[in-house]
Amino acid sequence: MGIQNYYGNLKKKILKITKKEEPTREMVSPPQIHNLGEEISQLVHSKSFENAYNTAAPFLFASLGAWPGYWLFRGMDYHVHRSHIPLPIYIRQTYYQAKVVQLFIIMAGTYTVFRNNRNKLRLMNTNSVGES
Repeated sequence: MGIQNYYGNLKKKILKITKKEEPTREMVSPPQIHNLGEEISQLVHSKSFENAYNTAAPFLFASLGAWPGYWLFRGMDYHVHRSHIPLPIYIRQTYYQAKVVQLFIIMAGTYTVFRNNRNKLRLMNTNSVGES
């Protein structure tokens, strides 16, 4: 343990010599914790969000019904295509086409919400959320 002890003592001496005392700092209050959950709660309970949701609600419900409805339609229409399209390919086509139908419905709803609530959504920020 001679070499380790020697290097340990040498390290302590060097640290004592090079150690500089830091000036005392003022006590700073800790930063405020950002409460994202409270802000989301205030946003969801605001009047502007309610108006935007009421505008988009028909599109959301149409999107929920479009998926099973399109699958049902394609399933009943398979007898026309079964002679020239294999079933796995037909199922894959149905999946992607149903996704595109849902995407277009949601995009139409988003466009309608932004068109009808253009000024209200632009002004919706943390200052105006708590006022409702």
